[in-house]
Amino acid sequence: MTITRNKQQFIIMTTLYDVINEIDTKSEDIVFKDPRIVLESLCGIDYEQIPIFIKKVVYASLDNYSLIKNKIETKLIDWKWERLPVLTRAIFLLSYSHYYLIEEKVDKSIVIDVAINLAKRYIDEKQAKFINAVLNGVLQ
Repeated sequence: MTITRNKQQFIIMTTLYDVINEIDTKSEDIVFKDPRIVLESLCGIDYEQIPIFIKKVVYASLDNYSLIKNKIETKLIDWKWERLPVLTRAIFLLSYSHYYLIEEKVDKSIVIDVAINLAKRYIDEKQAKFINAVLNGVLQ
């Protein structure tokens, strides 16, 4: 079974949304829901068959959650990470991890375009513009 790259990005965003929606942001130790269960459910296949790109981005995002949060927060004006909609946070995690944390090098404009398209499709135009502005500052 082949999963298109667009579908993979949707799966990553949805997995991150589901996993980070469950964290307790007041705790010093961030504990995430098991992403394997979410991935298997979304993909409808065994974990071993899930494309490596999906696994790399999801685990890079979760393993570097605090780093990504801090990098994004430096570009937020009058906003805190915790106040952002969870889906927006998931898109930021996906974008940052895809650009910086996996071996596959990709152009900044492609990463931002993916983020904007996801935001337009699942959030709204205003949030897409916000994501675009923040990512332009973060992905350098």
